[in-house]
Amino acid sequence: MASLRDAGLDEVLYLPGSDTYYARISSHWSASAQLHPWAIVQPRNTHEVAKAVKALVEAQDVKFAVRSGGHMHWAGAAGIVNGVTIDLGLMNTTTYDAETKVVSLQPGGYWGASYKELEKYGRMVAGGREGQVGIAGLLLGGGISYYTCRVGFACDQVINYEVVVADGRIVNANKDENPDLFRALKGGGNNFGIVTRFDMITFAARDIRNSTITCSKETGVQVAQALVDFTENLNSHPDDHLLAIWWHVPKTKEYNIILDLMNLDGDLAPKTHEKMNAIPATRHECTASVSRKLELFVDFSGKQDTWFTLAFKADVRIVLKAIEVFEALIEEMKTHIPDANFSHQLVFQPLPACFRARSLEHGRNMFGLEHVEEDCIHFVWAVEVETVKLNETVVHPLLKKAVVEVEAYTRSIDAGSDFRYLNYCDPTQNPLGAYGVENMWYMKDRWNIITGMEAITFDKSSPPI
Repeated sequence: MASLRDAGLDEVLYLPGSDTYYARISSHWSASAQLHPWAIVQPRNTHEVAKAVKALVEAQDVKFAVRSGGHMHWAGAAGIVNGVTIDLGLMNTTTYDAETKVVSLQPGGYWGASYKELEKYGRMVAGGREGQVGIAGLLLGGGISYYTCRVGFACDQVINYEVVVADGRIVNANKDENPDLFRALKGGGNNFGIVTRFDMITFAARDIRNSTITCSKETGVQVAQALVDFTENLNSHPDDHLLAIWWHVPKTKEYNIILDLMNLDGDLAPKTHEKMNAIPATRHECTASVSRKLELFVDFSGKQDTWFTLAFKADVRIVLKAIEVFEALIEEMKTHIPDANFSHQLVFQPLPACFRARSLEHGRNMFGLEHVEEDCIHFVWAVEVETVKLNETVVHPLLKKAVVEVEAYTRSIDAGSDFRYLNYCDPTQNPLGAYGVENMWYMKDRWNIITGMEAITFDKSSPPI
């Protein structure tokens, strides 16, 4: 750690044994991601990030990881064991410019706090849908927001990135300056440098109409049909939002269906909600600001988590197949886990064609959705248990098998999709590979340039190794 001390970072360098070191590790959202590095360094500003990068790069054979909010679910996503974690948690301010209507977000902040700050000025931004999600992780993974139907993915609303690159230089990336890097950062993850500031477009803040609908599992077919209908109507009604959650709760040992339904303009009775509202259910409705919505929608973990994701054409048959496999997995897991002590969620989300259209209007990102013309749906399938052993020996293999079964079914009826949302993927999945050969080569070329290598002309008919 001598190189970090020599760089003047001793005040923000934490070693095993210190209270701050352990507090930062335990503050990761998921216990699965709580790794113990050789040291944690917490830069207070961009220049200290640059100092840390230069010091670590010059110290041969020292690996490092980068953490912003620490909301990812798998080990290694925002931490390391044999190396140093650069923790951006002290860089967490939200600064709004009333003249330009642009907000500048530091990477270590959380969306709930940023929304609350912006609402002071009557403004909003396309960001995360859960208050504890970090700024940088969501944006570098692309960022599905409440407003994706209107303005594209959250990354499409970034107009400038301040980035520390591999040699410690501080650069800006936008449509005029380093434009190749600018595009690569839109869904390309943290492969190209450490982003220390995101400058984003804002728009007028409006209260939303929020409905939480709790249904019995017997309504599953009706919900599945309403989900597909809702997805197919989003292109003409981009002011609506839906999460459809099949949720096994440990306390009840059964599952319910929860519909998180919104209208972004506060409409009390939008026409697109009619089929959802016809389902027998318990309803809780309110009109609230977005920041208040996030306070009401909090997903606590602190457990061992496994997530997988899958996308497919909007087809009722696939939704019902996924539900069938979900129910079978519940029963199988009950034979392995005492007292059915696990949380199990299958969360369906629309992925309509307008997502692609809005992204293209703001310049291309890395997702490759320009080749996807159909309305789609995707899910994140999540299981949460108490111990590492259960996670590794029971949950992960069973959940992976279940997702493979559903994917095989989508292919069998010619309704599959290659898209994999990076922020939901298991480490065994390949989201960047799903972006398409052209985009993979584009990112590879940008990586070569940013790390000091020359761009090379390759045979780009097949993916890079």
